[in-house]
Amino acid sequence: MSLFGAISRPLLNEKTAPAIRRALQRARIVGNFALVQGLVQLVGFASGILLIRRLEQNEYAYFTMANTMQGTINVLADMGIGIGLLSIGGRVWQDGYRFGQLITTANNFRRRLGAVAVILVVPILYWMLTRNGASTLYATALIGAILAGLLAQFSLGVLGVVPRLRSDVSRIQKIDLTGAIARFAILVGCALIFLNAGVAVLVGSMVFLLQYWMLRSYAARVIDLNAPENAEDRRAMIGFVKNQAPNAIFFCLQGQIIIFLISFFGTRATAVAEVGALGRLALIFTVLGQLLINLFVPAFARCQSPARLRLLYFAIVGGVAAFCAVVIAGAAFFPNQFLFVLGNKYAHLQRELLLMVAGAVMMMLAGTLWVLNASKAWIKGSWLYIPLTIATQIALIPYTDFSNVSQVLIFNLISIVPNLLQNIILSFRGFRTFQPATS
Repeated sequence: MSLFGAISRPLLNEKTAPAIRRALQRARIVGNFALVQGLVQLVGFASGILLIRRLEQNEYAYFTMANTMQGTINVLADMGIGIGLLSIGGRVWQDGYRFGQLITTANNFRRRLGAVAVILVVPILYWMLTRNGASTLYATALIGAILAGLLAQFSLGVLGVVPRLRSDVSRIQKIDLTGAIARFAILVGCALIFLNAGVAVLVGSMVFLLQYWMLRSYAARVIDLNAPENAEDRRAMIGFVKNQAPNAIFFCLQGQIIIFLISFFGTRATAVAEVGALGRLALIFTVLGQLLINLFVPAFARCQSPARLRLLYFAIVGGVAAFCAVVIAGAAFFPNQFLFVLGNKYAHLQRELLLMVAGAVMMMLAGTLWVLNASKAWIKGSWLYIPLTIATQIALIPYTDFSNVSQVLIFNLISIVPNLLQNIILSFRGFRTFQPATS
């Protein structure tokens, strides 16, 4: 009898074999998703590097500002709606009509909030662009390019929950990969003819429209998109929005604080370009983020077993922490290799690179804890991180030169600490009070 045979029989008996097969199947799903998502992010990274290398620094600064404020509008259009989608959707996703009601309710709500966000944010973006040298006509064109894709982007944020909660990984991959390849191909074509910040933003909006068409066509086949709004869902959404509005507004400011500070206090547009270029390297976390959003968080949202929920939580957080440790070690010991891809214009930013990566690591850890907590609606009292962060930043103001890129990055890094600590507390409290849903 071989040693392998002696070991295999007890491991692969009738009780353990199904569990092992399920584990292998899940590992295969995760591996396949990570492989394709890695390809998606590689293509996306190539698009970003193409822009960094081809655009003049002032043009890349305009692109960074426009991209930043587009993200701000998108976050303000959510205001807790995403939390409601996952929390309610985790219970009703198997009923096509009921799930359709939830999607309709969230979509209408998000568009209304998006319209308000556009009115509030566009004047700020216009001021940022013109203050840093953009003409009135060019600033207006950039804003128009952003608005062209925002309506599709609002709906993408809602419809995207359909394949995620249905664990339709192949559909998510197809939409993501198609968008990444289309954007890269169009940018390469534009680079051979004419490419500036306005063209780059317009290409991004065109890709949002393409992905919206693909996602809506898919969703129409699996849920009832003509289902009316649901009054109960609307009340729940209003509750989530009221609870999360201060958080979302503050998150917008904090998430984009580096660009805001450099734009307002900096003396050169190239500083914005440097921060934007370094921020591109944070795309290394995007594959992990997509795994979280599309695979792990929906599984966490659906799980109703307290023991398995704890196992999932620690496995997800431990995996993210290990990956973050590898990335920050790479930035510390091999900065020139990281900066090589950005080109000679940014080769001098070794110290800034480490600070940017450290901030991205802290944000990734805090964001991971947040999406897990939010998927279970463990968010009561989350507003407290606002005064805690403000107090931290007030304490840092006397020691920070906001015209200096390194000091602004340090300011940002320390500002993330209250968010991370509070999410740890929210998770602990959530597990203590967790009650499985009853059918």
